[in-house]
Amino acid sequence: MMSVLLLHGLGGDRRQALSLLPEAYAATRIAPDLPGHGSTDLIPGEPITFAAFAARAASQLDGPVAVAGVSMGAGVALALAAARPDLVTKLILVRPSWLLDTPPPHLEPFLTIARILTTRGVDADAFRATAVYQRIAEQAPAMAQSLLGQFTRPCAVERARVLAEMPFSLPLAGVEAYRKLGGDVTIVAAPQDPVHPEWLAREMRALIPGARLVMVPRKLPDPAEHQAAVREAVVDALEH
Repeated sequence: MMSVLLLHGLGGDRRQALSLLPEAYAATRIAPDLPGHGSTDLIPGEPITFAAFAARAASQLDGPVAVAGVSMGAGVALALAAARPDLVTKLILVRPSWLLDTPPPHLEPFLTIARILTTRGVDADAFRATAVYQRIAEQAPAMAQSLLGQFTRPCAVERARVLAEMPFSLPLAGVEAYRKLGGDVTIVAAPQDPVHPEWLAREMRALIPGARLVMVPRKLPDPAEHQAAVREAVVDALEH
C-alpha cells in the first residue's frame, strides 16, 4: 500500500492534512502535528522555520513516501524534498503561500493575529475590527472565517510565536533551489484566494522543471465543491 505524508497549514493540525485524501482512499497516512500545532507543543527556543519543520517531518519516516502539503505544509514539503530527496517520491503542493519573498504580503493576516494574541489575548473582535480582516471578509468570506479559527485553537496565545515567525522563513533559499527540484511535482491552486494567490502557484510552476498546475474551484460559493476538487486532484497526482 502506498504511504503518503500529509502536512497541514499554519495554525492548522493533522485533521486538516488528513482531509486532503478521501476517507476511503487506500493509503498509509502519516500526518504529524507540526510544532506549535495540534497535540505538539513548542519547545522553548525551538526554531520556527521550514527547515526545522521539515526535519521534524523526516523523523516520522522510515523510507520514501509521496508528500502532500497544504499552504505552510506545501512549504514544509518543498524543504523536505530539497534536504532529503531520498525520502520523497513525489510532491503535491496544495494552495502554496510561500515562494521567494519574506514575509509575503498576503500573509499579513497571520502577523496581525499574532500581534493581537500577544498583546490582547484571545480577542477575535479586535481582529474583526482591522482593515486586513475586513478586506479579506469582503473578498473571501470563507477565508476570513478560517482565520478567526486562530483565536479558538488550543493554546492560541502560547503558540502565537508560530504565526509571528513562520512568515519570515522560506521553504527554499532562492530561484536556483526551485530549479534543482525536478521530479514529480503537482501544484494545486484556486482562484480568488487572497492568502494563497493563484499568481504564486503559477510562478512556482514556472520555476520547477516539469511541474504541473491543477486549478480547482474557489472556496465560494461552495466550499464542499472546492474540497472535493482538491481531493480529486491529490488522488490523481498520487496515481499518475
